[in-house]
Order: sequence, then structure tokens, then C-alpha cells
Amino acid sequence: MSWLAPLGFLGLIGILVLILIYILKPNFQQKFVSSTFVWELSLKYRRKKIPINKFRNILLFICQVLVITSCALILARPVILENQKPEILEKVAIIDASAAMRAEYDEVSRFERAVSEVSKMTEEVLAENGYVTVIFAGKEASYISQRSTSEESLDLLATLAELVDEDACTYGSADIDGAVKLAQKIVDVNADTEVLLYTGTEYLSHNGVTVVDVSENGEWNAAILSCEAVVEENYYTFYVSVAAYQRDTDLMVHCDVKGANGGGTIPMSLPVRCSGDETKKVSFVTQNMQTAIHEFESVHVYISENDSFPEDNDFYIYGGKKPELKILYYSPNANIFFAGSVMSVRDTLSTRWSIEFKEINKEVETSELPVEGYDFYIYENATPDIMPTDGVVMLVNMNKVPEGLPVIMGSEVNGKFNLSYGETHELTERINPEKMQLSKYKKLINFDGFTPLLYCAGDPVLLVREDENQKVVLMPFSVNYADFSMFVDFPILMYNIFEYFMPSTLTEYAFDVNDTVSFNARGNDLSVESSTGKIKETFENFPAELVVSEYGTYTLVQTPMSGKPVEEQFFVKIPSVESNIGKTVDELYELIVPIKKENDNLDLLIYFAATLVALLILERLLQAHDA
Repeated sequence: MSWLAPLGFLGLIGILVLILIYILKPNFQQKFVSSTFVWELSLKYRRKKIPINKFRNILLFICQVLVITSCALILARPVILENQKPEILEKVAIIDASAAMRAEYDEVSRFERAVSEVSKMTEEVLAENGYVTVIFAGKEASYISQRSTSEESLDLLATLAELVDEDACTYGSADIDGAVKLAQKIVDVNADTEVLLYTGTEYLSHNGVTVVDVSENGEWNAAILSCEAVVEENYYTFYVSVAAYQRDTDLMVHCDVKGANGGGTIPMSLPVRCSGDETKKVSFVTQNMQTAIHEFESVHVYISENDSFPEDNDFYIYGGKKPELKILYYSPNANIFFAGSVMSVRDTLSTRWSIEFKEINKEVETSELPVEGYDFYIYENATPDIMPTDGVVMLVNMNKVPEGLPVIMGSEVNGKFNLSYGETHELTERINPEKMQLSKYKKLINFDGFTPLLYCAGDPVLLVREDENQKVVLMPFSVNYADFSMFVDFPILMYNIFEYFMPSTLTEYAFDVNDTVSFNARGNDLSVESSTGKIKETFENFPAELVVSEYGTYTLVQTPMSGKPVEEQFFVKIPSVESNIGKTVDELYELIVPIKKENDNLDLLIYFAATLVALLILERLLQAHDA
């Protein structure tokens, strides 16, 4: 039995008061009367009644003592406690590993301070035989430890030390919501668990999480948030967005253009006043310069400031020099549709490719036709003696089969035929063959290794072959023998050939950390390497994707059919939101703390109250009988 209000026992003082009352109570006074007869009767009567009166008085006294005792016990609130598990000291530590945690003060980063404080907390909790859970909030939240005990103290502390030694803090945003969800699993087991988030971010609403601020008052950051190269009136203008956080200051923004117009490096600089965490835009308009820039290899934009977070002080722009494609078209009887279609594709892809188109429209010996040095060969009405091996080859209305091509030609077929689909392929996307009519084509008897894409009267009239050594498109008819519908869809076919066989490796050249970069290849494989060398991948299936987890320049290397390696570069920057090291977030993901189960204690109050009522009734009966 336990007592919820032990001070109620002060009510037992009433027993002393009761005893005092009985002591001070006056005795009966003896009186003499004149009648000896009445006196004798009275003495006779008292001799019979006195023993009973004494017993009743004792019972009355005991009853009154019990009443006072019952009242005191009721005030003390007696209960029989249910067996309860003792409360266990338990804490969950979430370490924010976002890029902003790399901000330094006195050469110590926020991340290092966070790990140090978590280590200290771990030692304190485990010293009291508690439990510690540590969650790493990186790109994706993960447990470092789960409900570790004092026996695992040394291992946990060593793991925490490795986080600093291995520079585990990320360069992107942190999965704080995911970390709180992992903490929720621990809280569901022990509702008394305290969840602590070690961060430099301010949260307006904590939602059940204790936020431990590891930032320092002297931290500040100047950042290049974004850069863009825009062609205006055939010349480049470079737009730069900058900001200074936690300090108002004047910045000097530098812009060095490397390989400007095929030459050297052109440096430029502009001042800008930054205040109140406001983003400012700086414009480097090159057409106003003495040497206007219409082409560049790369642009390095930077600010030279000794701030707390130097990783976002640089930005590189790539893609100013477009990759080259060399196209050869030969026909003794030139067809305007080919030249027109290639020119149309060149205009469409002008932002991605620098296309050089060479046309040979006079009769030459087939042995003298170029068979190397081009990315795309188009031969119409005549074919070379041997097949090129360094580019895509398109043979149109060929008069013979070149050496090395596994095709046997048959007779010429005349008539009026509608085309139909063959195998589904990217080359025939957005083309409607059923509306096209053909009056003459050459029958193919053998076409091993080729995939028929279009048919005419049951014979293949558009075929494709692609392997490591040959990429060939066969079209055994002339566009001159097709109706108008073919002329409409023919530019689409040429565009599909470019997109399929000569895809752009990149369509963008700037990304944020943890973005997914998609790229294609003109060769059989492509390698990607970051400037630090920590990320190095080789891909053989395309299109391919890569999650870029480090900031800096990445280099792509591929070897097309020409055999000459081709390099391209792109830049991965710190997310702009992480540059704001003093940012404030509305609220954390809500941590739901389970309601503690009420103790099923046996409350004895009603039993003592019933006893008190019974005693009061008994005391009343004794008093009434005495009267």
C-alpha cells in the first residue's frame, strides 16, 4: 500500500485532541436526597447498570478514534500501486549533415560542433545506463546507432569520430523530415525519449523536437547562387546572381572567359553591394566590349571573400563551344530534299551542335568518294566501293552494294504502292507511312542483320543496322518516286536519324548537388569523373543517369565511331538554399509522442470512506442508546 498524500496523516492529531477532551470532561456530581427509599432504589439500579455503561463508553471512545483515523487515512489517499516499469533515460540525436553545416567559425565547422556535442551527450546518457540513438540526416536519413547501451559506448564514440575524420557532411540538402520519421520509431517504443536535432537552421515550430543550435554569431557567407550564359544579338551576356548572408558587404564579382572566340582568356569584374540577405544580379554584357564574345570554352565566375562557407564562391559555365558534326552528302544527281532537310535539322539543333555540311553533286569515281573523316555519310544514287567505318552511313537508291555490306539487291519493282509499318523504332516516330505512296523501289533479296522499319508491297524499303562496327540506314528507293506525303515526313525522318545516332550527350551544363543528370553517348561507352576523383563511373547502356553528390566540375569522356575521344564538362553547384546559412524554416516534421498509459492503481479511498460511514453510524447509535 502507498499513500499519494502523506500529509493527510496530520489528521491523526485529532486523536490527541479527543483524548484531551475525555480527560477534561467533568465527572458526575453526587447529590443527597431526603428520601432514603428513593436513594436505595437508585443505588440498586446503578449497581446493575455501571458495568454496561463503562463498556459502552469504551466502545464509543474506540469508535471515535477510528473515525478520526479513517478521516486521516482518507486525506492521505491510500492506493495499492500497479507494478510499473521504471523510467529509462533515452535520447535520440539527429545530426544535420546538409551543406550549410560546413560553415566554419574559428576553423571549426558546424558539423564538427554537432558531432562533438552528440558525443558528449552520448557519454552522459550511457554513463547513467540509458539508451542513445544517433541519426545521420544526409541526402537520405539513416541510423548510425539504434538504442545503444553503455556496452556499445566505445564503438559509438569511435563511429562519431569517423564522421569528422572522413568529412561525412554532404554538399546538398539534408533529409530532416526522414530523420524525424526514424526518430518516431524510437519514440513509439519509449514515450519518454527526448529527440534532439543538432543544426544551424532556425525552426519557428519544433513540433516535439528539441533543436540544439550549433551555429556561431560570427558566421557569414557570400555566395554565387546562379550563372547563365545568354545569346543576345549573336553575342553572349553572362548573368550572375549573388548574395551575402548574415552580413552587409561590398563584393567584387569576377568573370574570366576562357577560349573566348577561339583565343585566350578575357577577364571581367564588377562590384555589387549586398545587404539584408537580398539576391543581387550582375550582368556582364560582352557585346559592349571591344571584343564581343560569340564562343567560349568555359567561364569561371568567382568572388574572393574570406567567408565561413567558401564552397559556393565559384561557378563554372560550360557549353559555350558546341560539339562539331561533319556531314557529307554525295549524289551525281543532287536532290534538294536532302540538302534542305539537313539544313532544317542544323537550324533546329543549332543550340546543341555545330554542323558542317559538305555536298558533292558531281560525278566522281566511286573509289574516290570520301569514306572517312565524317560523322554522317549520305550517298544517293551512287555508293562508294567500301563502307565508311567512322560514322553513320545512309544509302539511298543505291546502284550497287559496297564491300562489307551484307545485302543482296534484286530487281527493280514498279507500280503504285502504299507504305506500311515494320518494326517499331525511334527512326519512324511521328511518321505516317500509310499516307505515303511509292511508284518505284529496288527489291532486297538478302538483308542479314538489318531491321525492316517500313514495307512496300511486302518488301522492306527502310532498314536499319546498328552494331559496334556499322550504323547503316538503307533506303532502296528515291524520294523522286514518292508522293507529297513523303516530302512532308522526310525532314522528320532526317531529324530522327540525328537524334538517334548522334544524340546530344548533355542538354544542360549546370546542376545542383544531388540532382540526377541524364546523358547519352555517340559511342559504345561513356565515363564520368568528378574533379575530386571520388565519383568515377563508366556506362554502356543509354540513356544513362547519375546522381551527382559532390559539387565541382565533372568530365565526360566518350569515343564515337571516329575513334577520337571527345570530352565535355558540366558543373554541379551547392544548392542555393544551403548558401543561406542563417535561414529560418517554418516548422519541423511533427513528432507524435504516444500518450502514456494511465496507471491501473487500486484506489482504497472508497473502502476507507465506507468504513468511515459505518463508524459514524455506529458512533451515532452508541450516542443515542446512551441518551
